[in-house]
Amino acid sequence: MSRENEDPAARVHKARKALKRLRSGTRLLGGIVEKDCLKQNRRLFREAARLLAGSRDGTVRLRTFDLMMKSAPDGAPGESLARARELLAAEAAAGEQEAGKGAADALALLEQVSFPPDAWQKAGKSEIKQGLQRLLRRARSDYADLVEGRSEEFHELRKRVKDLYYAVQALPAAPKGSRQRALKSLRVLEESLGRQNDVFVLEEWFRHAGFGPEQCPQFWEAASRRDKKLRKIVIREGAALNELGKSQKFRKALAGAS
Repeated sequence: MSRENEDPAARVHKARKALKRLRSGTRLLGGIVEKDCLKQNRRLFREAARLLAGSRDGTVRLRTFDLMMKSAPDGAPGESLARARELLAAEAAAGEQEAGKGAADALALLEQVSFPPDAWQKAGKSEIKQGLQRLLRRARSDYADLVEGRSEEFHELRKRVKDLYYAVQALPAAPKGSRQRALKSLRVLEESLGRQNDVFVLEEWFRHAGFGPEQCPQFWEAASRRDKKLRKIVIREGAALNELGKSQKFRKALAGAS
């Protein structure tokens, strides 16, 4: 599909992913670039991504709703549920019309990004590996909290996994072998965490819009089933975090620059 024919929401999504990769890549420069410089540039990448978020949020909520209701028991949706979908569709359409509105402000922020020109040249295998190991330790810690029942907060794990996934993507040279396998596992885990987060965000929208379990029982039953299913999948797929850098399959995944 050419860029001219590409859905605006899809273009916004690609731009936001690129910004997240850039922000995650800076986490490999700890000890090489001054902390204030890293903090400032991460803030710029984060705020630029946020400027583009609103144009896609409505589309994601509508898509998640339609996917969930496909698996709901047959039956008339009811007036409240039909009204909820109308509102979701209206917000999605308005968001797509606004898709390019934040682009100018986002670009203005990106023009302020500044790194020392030799930052990446100074980043050797040891520094990069240390940065990856820091990200992996944080992800493992959040995953352990979930598995052992100390936390039910999947959103924090999602942020850690995204940071690790995008940082590994930022490594020099084309991925192959254990790094390629690690990226595949992290992508599957991140996508499952993303779907689980989409359900959570949609549930929050329903609460704030006044469509509770009494008004839309079909939705809440479907949301509960999907949430439980995705949480089980995340726990299973998250086991790969404990294998990275340890098992033979992933031993060289975090080896840094080649």
